[in-house]
Amino acid sequence: MYHIITNPVSGKGNAKTYAQSITTKLEKIGLPFTLHTTEYPRHGYDIAKEISHFSPAGIIGIGGDGTIQEIVAGMAEVFDHGKIPFPLGILPGGSGNDFAMAIEGGKKAYKKHKTVDSITAALVGRISASSTRTVDLISANMLLSGEAEKTREAYLVAGNIGLDARIVHNAISLKPKYGGQAYLVAAYKSIMQHQNIPLEISVEGAAAEQKPYTLVAICNNRTYGGGLCIAPPAVYDDGKITLCTVDGIGRAKLGVLFPSLLVEKHVKLKEVQFTECTSLKITLAGKETLCLDGNLYPVEGEIEFKILPQVLEVYA
Repeated sequence: MYHIITNPVSGKGNAKTYAQSITTKLEKIGLPFTLHTTEYPRHGYDIAKEISHFSPAGIIGIGGDGTIQEIVAGMAEVFDHGKIPFPLGILPGGSGNDFAMAIEGGKKAYKKHKTVDSITAALVGRISASSTRTVDLISANMLLSGEAEKTREAYLVAGNIGLDARIVHNAISLKPKYGGQAYLVAAYKSIMQHQNIPLEISVEGAAAEQKPYTLVAICNNRTYGGGLCIAPPAVYDDGKITLCTVDGIGRAKLGVLFPSLLVEKHVKLKEVQFTECTSLKITLAGKETLCLDGNLYPVEGEIEFKILPQVLEVYA
């Protein structure tokens, strides 16, 4: 049995169209399925976690990166963040869809599918052919503000602290109007609100000192936010985290940073560094917001990130 989890509010309602198309095609080839519709934040996590206890043939997620993160986190939790024994299919019904874009081979390959029917037909073909690719996840072990015990979350794309988390926060209210461009509009709004934040970042257990940062991204994927190439070295199946840090800079230089992301020129800025690793720890000076694939978490204390190599099969 396949289980389809759809977020009906993703991508201005695009997820509903995907759900209708994929269910029609699965019925036509006689593949049994159950359709689940999320009704509240984190419902995707709850549904995926419950399903994962019963060894499904696979899960199909319909929505953006945030919806897929909830589903992946629920799957990973059941298997203690180890190998997940069934595959995930992704239908890009959100406004960002960065991992769907990546697994398809990049933006150009992704855009060759012109219609919902062509995308769902491609996925059904891959399910029928058992065509999968094994990818990494990243685990974030964190203390949510006000909680006594830490929470573990798995994600596919990127974890963000600082300016980019603020951008996601601002983009939420802009998505209904701007869709996939909401992140760009939110970027310029967020620059006007910018403040550097003090963090201590320890990579692979090495000693570290606290210093101000503008942006920290803990990446499994090259792009986030609908195609912004934050971490060009990142590869989602190489067994490594790509850490991107931007040292504390002022608002004037931020006006240079974000346009440079569109053409991957930020890599030349002296304030930008990339580090490949398998684990790292970030110590916060106070309460901050952590963004995981577009989902926001209020956090404090220490956050531990760890690569989970080759734990998830994705239809590709």
